[in-house]
Amino acid sequence: MRDASRVPIVFLLGPSGSGKTKLGEWLAADLDILHLEIDRWPNGDGIDLEGLRREWDAFLESGQPAQLAAAVQDRVMQAGKKGAVLTFPSVLVLDPDLIRAAERQGIRSLVLYATGAECLRAFLDRERATGRGLGQDHWIQNNAGPYIAYSREEFAPHRLAVFASGERRKRAELVAEVKGRLVG
Repeated sequence: MRDASRVPIVFLLGPSGSGKTKLGEWLAADLDILHLEIDRWPNGDGIDLEGLRREWDAFLESGQPAQLAAAVQDRVMQAGKKGAVLTFPSVLVLDPDLIRAAERQGIRSLVLYATGAECLRAFLDRERATGRGLGQDHWIQNNAGPYIAYSREEFAPHRLAVFASGERRKRAELVAEVKGRLVG
């Protein structure tokens, strides 16, 4: 039986178009970890849909991540997985103090990062492909503030570059980098 206190948990944060959900899916498949999609718009708040409201509020409002870590670890153990990845809406910006508190409980937060233009282009491509049709104004309204926040120097250690030379980085490369950060 795996030691639950050693189960890796990763939070994927960042602007729309950075690829949080896709990377979460890749991590789940390639590393045999549980993927909890928290960004469930327009179907509701994923924290509530996952039944994690009490634990999330203790973390977000009081800086107490232990209950959240334990709840996610329980789900990992029940699912027979090796860890968990939670993918969040683009509007969420975690305070660096919360990120540090989470790390003390074994939760690694990664901010998927690229230029604003790269994220916007990827967002618009996804919107066209899915037929949902949200546009540039939607991206700006919901992502400009978080993008600027995550551009601050204090988030640099948590950033994961998802584009290189204007192209999205390859699956194997991104998964390997996340895996390295989970054990590092």
